Amino acid sequence: MSSNQWFGVCLFLSLGIALSVGTAPPAHAATDRVTITIATGPVGGLYHPFGGAICKLVNERRREHGITCTVSITGGTVENIRDLRRGDVDLVLSQSDWQHDAVKGEGPFTADGPFDDLRSVFAVYVEHFTVVARPDAEITQFEHLKGKRVFLGEPGSGHRQTMRVLLDSYGWAPAELTDFSEFQADSLSEALCDNEFDAYVYTIGHPNPTVQESISTCNAVLVEVTGQIVDELVAANPFYVSSFVPANLYQGMERDKKGFGLVASLLTRKDVEDDVIFEITGAFVENLDRLRDASSAFRTIRPGDMKRRGLTAPLHDGAIRYFDAARLN
Repeated sequence: MSSNQWFGVCLFLSLGIALSVGTAPPAHAATDRVTITIATGPVGGLYHPFGGAICKLVNERRREHGITCTVSITGGTVENIRDLRRGDVDLVLSQSDWQHDAVKGEGPFTADGPFDDLRSVFAVYVEHFTVVARPDAEITQFEHLKGKRVFLGEPGSGHRQTMRVLLDSYGWAPAELTDFSEFQADSLSEALCDNEFDAYVYTIGHPNPTVQESISTCNAVLVEVTGQIVDELVAANPFYVSSFVPANLYQGMERDKKGFGLVASLLTRKDVEDDVIFEITGAFVENLDRLRDASSAFRTIRPGDMKRRGLTAPLHDGAIRYFDAARLN
């Protein structure tokens, strides 16, 4: 996650835009003043400013509900979930595939075992699996990547992991494309436009400045990732969702670019107080339109989707209470 991904929310924070929580159904007043901490990610990444946005909304009504929200800078999702399990933090931001592994006790959480008390609060936005190609590379659909030079992301990155899952689904051998994990130029978009490789993959929220720079510098194109294989992959894995990049979000893109992605979500533990989760859920949902004005990334999740899309941990009781009271279907 690069420092220039989340310019919409960063702008929202840097300008200090005052957002009200609106008219959410009232929770029971907290009997004690409480401070909650959201574990986010490194400074310069995507999750850190987003966690700050949530806290900003919650803190505006702190005199009413007694909740103070703070943000913790962390190394990312795996560390976040382990800190949540130990009780070091109250909420975390996570990608849906890592959430799934934590619930099951798989992947990086195999030694930890299943996290039975992990709870979802809400889905935030879709991190779209994105393929960006140079216009002269003759790549208009995913299958055209065969035989091409592709930057798959740094070793261990989420982009690379998702790409490997997709390649396995297509039955491609590793040798069927030239795998790049580093580049010489100062930026990813510059490397693409300088012909270091033909395309790069990225799992990101949109709009994204790196993608925008690629398009404006060398008329790069977004490639749709669709078809029966993708549909079957989404159907077989609850942490994947069908998604799209909206038309006209980037210069020259006249129609939606369809594909799939992961879901960035807010997680907590079962023992975190219901009223706290109720207030946090309301703070986000009631300001969703304003958040969409700050970044188009929020357009891909509707209020009703927030309680189901990409979530593999059960909803927290406080979130259920809010969604039921607000009658979000």
